[in-house]
Amino acid sequence: MSKQIGTALCIGRGPIELNLRCALLRENGWNVVSSGSGHEGVLTFAREKFDIVIVDLNEDGSEAALITGELKRQQPRIPVVLIVSGKPLVEGATAQASAVVLKAEESRTLPPIVRGLVRPS
Repeated sequence: MSKQIGTALCIGRGPIELNLRCALLRENGWNVVSSGSGHEGVLTFAREKFDIVIVDLNEDGSEAALITGELKRQQPRIPVVLIVSGKPLVEGATAQASAVVLKAEESRTLPPIVRGLVRPS
């Protein structure tokens, strides 16, 4: 990649999935910071500048909804993408997300979605 697109924060609990997601974004021109928990991710988000956040925390979306709400409270203009398994989610889990990506389609759909959500500076 010739030029970096921007900086992404990836928040997720599963270390293998988190590492694969980060690698996928790096291959597509992103500088990536990862966080293994929602709490750590919110603290990192408050300290550093990010162009986009990708969140994958739990099956029913309840924790992801809380984290997304806090991120949006801090910086409403930063897009937040939720990665979901396709299983039923708690009501309102994706309400504040800028986009929702199915885990099964992530490798194909995540790069163009995050690129489309971030305006070049």
